[in-house]
Amino acid sequence: MGNVLIIDDDQTIRDALARVVSRLGHRPDMAATLAEGLRLAGGSDVDVVFLDVRMPDGNGLDAISDIRRAPSTPEVIVLTGWGDPDGAERAMRQGAWDYIEKPPTVKTMTAQLVSAMDHRSRGRGAARTAESFRFLGIAGGNPKREQCLEQAAKAAASDVNVLLTGPTGAGKELFARAIHGNSPRRDGPFVVVDCAALPAGIVESVLFGSEKGVYTGADRRREGLLLRAHEGTLFLDEVAEMPLSVQKAFLRVLQERRVRPLGGLEEAACHFRLVAATNQDLAAMAGQGLFREDLLFRLQGVGIELPPLAGHPEDILDFAAHFAGDAAARLGTPARPFSEEFSRALLAYSWPGNVRELKNTLEGALALAAGGTVLLPVHLPLHIRVCAARNRVTGRLAAAAEADGAGLPSAVLADAPLPRFRDYRDSREADYLRVLSTRFGGDIGRMLDVSGLSRSRLYALLKKHGIPAVRS
Repeated sequence: MGNVLIIDDDQTIRDALARVVSRLGHRPDMAATLAEGLRLAGGSDVDVVFLDVRMPDGNGLDAISDIRRAPSTPEVIVLTGWGDPDGAERAMRQGAWDYIEKPPTVKTMTAQLVSAMDHRSRGRGAARTAESFRFLGIAGGNPKREQCLEQAAKAAASDVNVLLTGPTGAGKELFARAIHGNSPRRDGPFVVVDCAALPAGIVESVLFGSEKGVYTGADRRREGLLLRAHEGTLFLDEVAEMPLSVQKAFLRVLQERRVRPLGGLEEAACHFRLVAATNQDLAAMAGQGLFREDLLFRLQGVGIELPPLAGHPEDILDFAAHFAGDAAARLGTPARPFSEEFSRALLAYSWPGNVRELKNTLEGALALAAGGTVLLPVHLPLHIRVCAARNRVTGRLAAAAEADGAGLPSAVLADAPLPRFRDYRDSREADYLRVLSTRFGGDIGRMLDVSGLSRSRLYALLKKHGIPAVRS
């Protein structure tokens, strides 16, 4: 028996769902507002939440992450009377179990609830697997990253190929090393191939090996990186950069598990576990003929999409504390706590370089703090301190504007003239977009991650308000 929370302002829908839940042997609980639903989710053991989108006190999609962050990390099934492809995408990217249009049928509700409960039941065993998974420096507590860690823990126990996707610096190599370190091949080699740095002209030789004299300058026999990964893990970083001319030969190695050096007559056994990583959309590249579709299918046995740091402030200080402690141990110096101002500066910055940039920043701060007892903003790079200063000023200006009536939140303004609703909404919309564009330098990719908007919707809004998009 499980616990199911129904968050919907429609009494008829709540009662219908409660009957389905009870008939399946589970305990229903109900809330008519988001605020009440969040309170119930945070204060009790909930397995599954049915969540309406249009609630009287907010948009249900905005609450998915908070619900998933509850102690019992419930699965969220979104219900909406306003079917929207962008909303469906946004819900799934925030960790929703599924997205159902109203009015839901008994069959649909039953099927989704049964599958979610079965997953929870299996997940208890997976949780024990995840508890024994050594994360090797991976931190962060947001539900999306925890989901990634759970997927990595499950994948590590098998020999399945793994494809890691996400923005540059999101920690893909950390995940690859953790998967290798927790796999049956942990005692074998971990071989990194940076596909973006493979030397032009001798790519095949570097990967597959070559015999002496097979090309000009080949003065000795060369062992390829694939053979070095035998009985271990091969990590293909930036796999989208692998030349098309090499992809076919590499696919054959994956299929046959044997490799023949250039100029050689004999094939050698080549058994390795493959983990690949990219910040590109390989499916789109395959559609354009820039990446082999059959290779893509082989790569993505398990796909893990890593989240950026932007939009997940709960991860920033966790990662920062880990990196600071790790750097202190390597340098043989005592661990230094963060001052409140130092933490605020870390949280104010957008971290376009993600986990990698944060790691380098903490190592630099620790070096600059030599002799000090606490980490201060002065130990941070200038551009991060500038961002923190701008953020403070922006916050004060926003507070002042609100006090003057621009935000219209205060009961003191009860007698002030009200603007037309459409004008007020457009003004707030434009303000949000200007802050979003300024904070991320017009980087469309980062703006999409943080805002939750689809690409087409974001471009339409920017055009509507005359706000330039710098880069995509």
